[in-house]
Amino acid sequence: MAPLCPRPWLPLSIPALSPGPALQLLLALLLLVPAHAQSLSRIQGTPELGGDSSGEDDQLDGEKLPSEEDLPREDPPGDEDLLGEQDPSGMKTEPGKEDSLKLEDLPTVEAPRDPQGSQNNDYRHNKGDDHSHWRYGGDPPWPQVSPACAGRFQSPVDIHPELAAFCRALQPPELLGFELPKLPELRLRNNGHTVQLTLPPGLEMALGPGREYRALQLHLHWGAAGRPGSEHTVDGHRFPAEIHVVHLSTAFAKVDEALGRPGGLAVLAAFLQEGPEENSAYEQLLSHLEEITEEDSETWVPGLDVSALLPSDLSRYFRYEGSLTTPPCAQGVIWTVFNQTVRLSAKQLHTLSGSLWGPDDSRLQLNFRATQPLNGRIIEASFLTETETSPRTVEPVHLNSCLAAGDILALVFGLLFAVTSIAFLVQMRRQQRLRSGTKGNVSYHPAEVTETVA
Repeated sequence: MAPLCPRPWLPLSIPALSPGPALQLLLALLLLVPAHAQSLSRIQGTPELGGDSSGEDDQLDGEKLPSEEDLPREDPPGDEDLLGEQDPSGMKTEPGKEDSLKLEDLPTVEAPRDPQGSQNNDYRHNKGDDHSHWRYGGDPPWPQVSPACAGRFQSPVDIHPELAAFCRALQPPELLGFELPKLPELRLRNNGHTVQLTLPPGLEMALGPGREYRALQLHLHWGAAGRPGSEHTVDGHRFPAEIHVVHLSTAFAKVDEALGRPGGLAVLAAFLQEGPEENSAYEQLLSHLEEITEEDSETWVPGLDVSALLPSDLSRYFRYEGSLTTPPCAQGVIWTVFNQTVRLSAKQLHTLSGSLWGPDDSRLQLNFRATQPLNGRIIEASFLTETETSPRTVEPVHLNSCLAAGDILALVFGLLFAVTSIAFLVQMRRQQRLRSGTKGNVSYHPAEVTETVA
């Protein structure tokens, strides 16, 4: 994806000059000019190569979490089902099984509430082997489930704020219709890989003029006791949990049409970390987890303000183009990772990571995919990142019209090169004038011949 922000360069044409100290200095400066600013940003993508990851590596148990806003080798599904339930493990989801994007979970029209409420009492005995084809940290490797999982531009990634390209053109996402009434109720489901809330039609989001989306669903990724479980990381730091709100571009009628298309899907992501108080917005979901403890169980919950699940400051974020973090791992997904974190109480984080069960009657934990290499992608930031590693320096970046650290360095050397070149040319011109002026002022006087009379 081409950068949105232009990289300035100063081409100079200098006539051939005879070697000398000035020319040697000029050549030395030329050699110091960096190849291309973007190469510095590529250093960001070094995390594990992707496919499957159990989400167990990268433990940051002793790491200090960023202040108020915060952010394994096996790849757990990635974008948890942008379409409904795309298995969070990042592992394959065979077509026909688990959801080749879980189209059944797309936010169409909510089915009437099941009069019996939660279904989990019967699911353990009636569920099929939908989820048996992939799992976090297990076989088969995700690329065998979906070749796209081995693509070059996968998600999640490790974000290095100091290498992010500041882009002044990035505007805060606009949310419309995210404050839902209590009725109709919404479906909350344990799909064996995450907990997912299907959203009704009418939730609109815009990333800018002509870039409009509608929300489909939201889901969470978490770790285990003492083990963080966010999918994205910041300077290698993993947060306790992460929320994803998945959107479909209004340019497409169906999810399968948007898969793999640049900008066809967009995800708003935020890090969850421990705070001193209970988060009332999240409690509206967490209080119902006991009703869906079993895999494939679901219940119905009152409508809520979905925007309250996101940070209060939507203006500071990082942006980049990646993929779904779960099979089919389709690329072309626009990621917006907010710099400000959302705080939940320790009890709420414990409830999230310890309430649900997944495949094979195992605890549903560590459902995150390992970070993937950037492979030349540039992460853009909507704000000027600070040198310190604080939560506010964490935001996904869209390449557009921004200058990264490498660009600034290239510009400085370019200007220095230009100034030196001009000074060199001026000096050479002066020397030429001095030489020509000296020749014009000297008159020729023949030697006098004195005849000596003998």
